[in-house]
This record gives sequence, C-alpha cells and structure tokens, in this order.
Amino acid sequence: MSEKVMENKLTAKKNKLDLKGLAVKYSIYLVLVVLIISFSIISSDFLGVANISNFFRQIPTVGILTVAYAMILITGNVDLSMGANAAFSGCVAVYLAVNGFNPIISILAALIVGALWGCLNGVLITSFKLDSFILTLGTSYLIRGIILFLTNGIYIKGLPEWFYKISNTKIGTPLIHANTVIFFLIFLVIMFIMKNTRYGRYCYSIGSNREASRLSGINVNKHIIKVYVVEGLLAAVAGILLMSNINVGAPSEINGPELYAMAGSIMGGVAFGGGIGSIGGAIVGIFTIQVFQNGLSILGVNSFIQQAVTGAIIIVAIVVDFYRRKGSLKKKAK
Repeated sequence: MSEKVMENKLTAKKNKLDLKGLAVKYSIYLVLVVLIISFSIISSDFLGVANISNFFRQIPTVGILTVAYAMILITGNVDLSMGANAAFSGCVAVYLAVNGFNPIISILAALIVGALWGCLNGVLITSFKLDSFILTLGTSYLIRGIILFLTNGIYIKGLPEWFYKISNTKIGTPLIHANTVIFFLIFLVIMFIMKNTRYGRYCYSIGSNREASRLSGINVNKHIIKVYVVEGLLAAVAGILLMSNINVGAPSEINGPELYAMAGSIMGGVAFGGGIGSIGGAIVGIFTIQVFQNGLSILGVNSFIQQAVTGAIIIVAIVVDFYRRKGSLKKKAK
C-alpha cells in the first residue's frame, strides 16, 4: 500500500513538473497574445489597417535576421556582424542597380558578398578556434568601417523602379507586400531544413556537444562554415529588402537589429549555449518584441524610454535563458 502511495506521489510530482515546464516553454506565446489584446483595447489604431500594413512591411528585415540568428545560436555560436553584413550587401545591390546593372546581377552580387562575409567569419572561427562573440564583434566594425568609407556615410540615391518593387509590390491585399511574402517563405524553408534534414540535425548535434559530434563522424568545422555562409546569405537578403523598402542605399542602417534577433530567439526558446530551440519559437519571440515596440509607438511613448524598455526585455530574455538552462541541467543530472 505504501509503495502505491509513493508511486502516486511521484506521478503527481512528475505531472506538476511537466506543467511547469510547459508553462515556461509556451509562456512567450501567451505574452504575445496578451500584448496584442492589451494594445488593441488601449488604442483602436493598433489593429487599424495602416498600422498592420506598416508592421508587416517592417518585420521582414528583423524577421529574416532572427531566422539566421536562431540557426547560429542552435549551433552554439553568435554573430554580431550580421547587421553590418546586411547593410554592406544591401548597399552593393543598390550601387549596382543605380549604375544600370541587370537586376539579376545586382542581387546575385549582393548575395555573394553576404555569403563571403559569412564564410570569412566561419573560417576564422574554426581555423584559429576563436570565440565567435569576440571575432564577429571585430568583423562588425571592419565591415561597417569599409562600407562607410566607400560611401562616405552618404545615402546612395537614384534607384530604378524595379529595385523599389522588390519589397513594395502589393500581394493580393494592401496589408501584404512582397517583402513580407519573401520573409515567410524563408522562414518556412529554414524551419523545414532545421527539422527534417541532415543539415539541421548536425546544427543541433554540434550545439549540444561539439566533441561528441566530432567523434560521431561529423565534420564540425566544415558544418560551422556552412552555417555562417547560409547566415550571410540571409543577412544579404534582409539588407536588400530593407534598402528596397526605404528606396535608398543607407550604409548606416541595420545597426542593432542583430541584438533584437538574438533576444527574440532566446525569448522564443533558443538556448544561448546551443542545441535547443526552434526557428518557429524564435519568430514568435521577435514578433513579441516588435509588437511591444509598435504598441509603445502607437501610444506615443518617448523613443528613449522605448529603447530603455527594449534593453530591459533583452536582459529579461537572458535571465529566462539562464533559468531554462539551469532547469535542463537539473533534468540531465537526475
């Protein structure tokens, strides 16, 4: 009888722990829903056509960067040069377009540049066993310095109409533009790759235990370089879409969104240490941050206060990740 009672207690305790784990895992979804409901009640403009359209036009750049950042984090690495890469690649496409180059050549050249910057990061990190945080901080300044020197920090104007249409073509409804569709397609493709292909499995394996992955036959260095190349391509796409959206080559733009991408990924369940998380969760995380910022703007909150609050959100995201990893370690120990 006592054994049965003990067994029932253990089962109840396990269920309680599972409920706690589920609450932590899906809390970000609840936060997003609460934010949307709260802002829509406080301001009728929040769910207005103009605001929704504006939101969907702004989300693709940071959304694509978040997809790329989540992939990098899952492998146990970071990239602080992602925003600089996006700005550089976008300006390359703009410069070529302004000088009359074919659309395919202009876009392809920008994608190659983005991939090469990503490849450089990957090669340096793996060849010299460098910390990705410090290395990409350095390449961020390098990339940003080069593009500001080449453009003298001045906007590149005079874009042809076809470049503007890349992001701003309406798709079926005034709410949805081409850049939003491109973002969702990229999101779905990368999510499928991470869930259902060897590439994705290798990312999770390397992020969980790099040495064990190496011993199991995975060429860890080669795969990390591949991930940085793909991330560089995605950064280039984000840069092109942003420059198309604002219809100008802006070398000083995309300065900081990689931090939002990192925070959104962590809020969405991607572990900073790697091996845990999903692309879908990361997108929910960045949507939560963007909805929060959008709501504050609608309410007329001071922009400096918005920046401070966003910084606080990033700190909270890091703290949540700490406790999430702490809980994971306790489970492994048991």
